[in-house]
Amino acid sequence: MSSLSNLTNHFKEDALLLAEQVVENVLNKLQLTISTEEHNTAISMYMTFMSFIGDTLESGEKGVPTALIEWSKLNAEAIVVAEGNISDIIVRYPPTREVFAELVEELSSQFELSLRDSLYVFTRINEMLDISLDETVIAYERLTEKYKKDMQKEVDELSSPIVPVREGIAVLPLMGKIDSNRADYLLEKVVPKVQQLNLDYLIVDFSGISTMDELTAHHIHQIGSVLRLLGIDLITTGINPTLALTSVKGGLDMENVKAYSSVKQALETI
Repeated sequence: MSSLSNLTNHFKEDALLLAEQVVENVLNKLQLTISTEEHNTAISMYMTFMSFIGDTLESGEKGVPTALIEWSKLNAEAIVVAEGNISDIIVRYPPTREVFAELVEELSSQFELSLRDSLYVFTRINEMLDISLDETVIAYERLTEKYKKDMQKEVDELSSPIVPVREGIAVLPLMGKIDSNRADYLLEKVVPKVQQLNLDYLIVDFSGISTMDELTAHHIHQIGSVLRLLGIDLITTGINPTLALTSVKGGLDMENVKAYSSVKQALETI
C-alpha cells in the first residue's frame, strides 16, 4: 500500500482524532474560548470534513464532493437558526487554513509522502476549504433573506388582526410602521379575509401607527377602493395630523372615507 493510500485511510479511520487536533489548534491560534456544546459541534463538523478529505483523496477525482456542498449549506443553516453572524465563520478560515497546512506538513513526514503527493494533498484540502467557505456564505445569505421574510410575514400576521365586534362589523387595528410591503400584505391577505367574514363595515384603526409614507397611504387608499367594490364600507379611526397630512400630500381623495377620532365613536355612529 502506498504512502498516500495510508494517509487516505488515516483521514477516514482517525477522523475524530484529527478533528480534535484541528479544533484545538484553531482555537489556540484565535485565542478563543467556546462553550462545550460549540466545541463538540465543531469537532463533529471537522470529523465529517476529514471523511470528505479521505474520500476525495481515495477517488483521485478533481472537483468537490456534492456531500461537502450540502454539508456547507447545513453549516450555514445552523448559523442562521442560532442567529449568528457569518463573520464568526469567515474569521476562522485563515487560521483554519494555517492549521491544515501544518497538519499536512506533519502527516507528510509521518507517512513519508513524496513532495508531489504532499503538494497534491495540500492543494485538494485548500480547494475544499475554499468551496466550503463559498457555499456557506452563499447559503447563509439566501437563508437569512428567507428567514427575514418569514419573520416579517409572522409580524404582519400578528400586527394585522381582524377583530369582529358586531355582526357585519370588524376592526382592523394597525400597529407600528406601515411600509409598502406591509400595505401589499394587507391588500393580498386581509382583503380576502374581510370578504369571507361577510362584513358590511371594516373599521381600520390607525391610532397605533407611528409612520406612513405617501406611497403607503396610496396603498391604503387602494384597499378602501377594493372594499367599496366588494360592498364593504371602510371607516378610519385614530388618524393623527401627521398621517392626515401625508394623505393630503399624496393627493388622495378621502372624501368618500368616513373618519372618526376613535373606534368607540365610529361604532356609535353605525
